[in-house]
Order: sequence, then C-alpha cells, then structure tokens
Amino acid sequence: MKSHYLGLLLIGTVALYNCSGSDSTSKAEQLNNERIEKQAIAMDDDAKEDAKRVAKYLVQLSSDQTTSLELCRIAIQKATNPEVRSFAQQTLLAHQQDDRQLRVLAKQVNVTLPVEQSGDGKKLIDKLNDHERGTSFDVDYLDYMATLTDKMIDVSDDLADDAPTDDVKKFAKEAKSHNKQFYDRAKQSKNALD
Repeated sequence: MKSHYLGLLLIGTVALYNCSGSDSTSKAEQLNNERIEKQAIAMDDDAKEDAKRVAKYLVQLSSDQTTSLELCRIAIQKATNPEVRSFAQQTLLAHQQDDRQLRVLAKQVNVTLPVEQSGDGKKLIDKLNDHERGTSFDVDYLDYMATLTDKMIDVSDDLADDAPTDDVKKFAKEAKSHNKQFYDRAKQSKNALD
C-alpha cells in the first residue's frame, strides 16, 4: 500500500517538475496531450483532438495571463504617466481574477497549466524590466500589452468555440470581453503618448 502511494507521489512530483522547467508552456501542453492519449481509450480521434485543442488554449491563456501579470507589476513600479500606472493596476486586478477562474476551470477539465511564463514571455518581461523609466517605457509597455491582449482575445474566441462545458465557454467569453477592453485602452493610451 505504501509503495502505491509513493508511486502516486512520485508521478505528481514529476508532473509538477516537468511544468517548472525552461519552457513551462510547452511542457504543460506535452503533459496534457499525453494524459489525453492515455485517458481517451474510448474516445474517437476527433474527440481526442478537440480535447488537445482545448487544453492548448487553456495553457496559452494561462501563460499569457502570467506574462501580463508580471508586465503589469513592472509597469506599476516604473511607469511615469499616472494613466499608464492606473491601467497597469486595473489590468493586474482583472487578470488576477481571470487567472484564479482559469485555474479552477483547468482542474475541472483535468488540464495541467504552466507554473511559469513561456520563453517568449520571459524575454518580454526581461526586455521591459531592463527598460529605463520614462515615456518610452510607458509606450513600450502599452504596446506589449496591446499585442498580448490581442493574442488573448483570439485564444479566448477559439476556446469559446471549442469549449467542452458551459463554464469554460462562459469564462472564455468573459476573458475575451475583458481583454478587448484592455486592448482598446492600451491602444488609446499609447496613441495619446505618441
């Protein structure tokens, strides 16, 4: 009996370790695909592909939200324009709430999410972190956020189309709406600073 529990603990530890490496997003996607293949014996190939696609969307949203959260934290500290700082604070709060909801949904549909930013996310964060304070920082932050939220809009839209449950569909539509608002605000604020 002890060896059974030890085996389960080892598997859980390996799964967690696998998602904390250099590209957590890729590893989470790989774990999800492997789990779907193993669990989906009774599923046809189309259902497996649908499940993999939904898992990929959830992983991508999680990764992008994690990146967004960190970009906002940096902007709260370094932005010189009060409007940019306010935008960062509001975006941070909304994405924290979305991230909590996403993690609950991922558990419900048995999807492993990354525990770190993707490699691209880390590069973006490092780039912003190394940036000097000033209007140039504010403009670049808003540009990064517009690009990131635009990507999240597309992923949320795809997730809403393929959602396996009403809860996932509802979340995807709400996330799309939030990100559309942040995209529009980032663009408007950037245009005002240019």
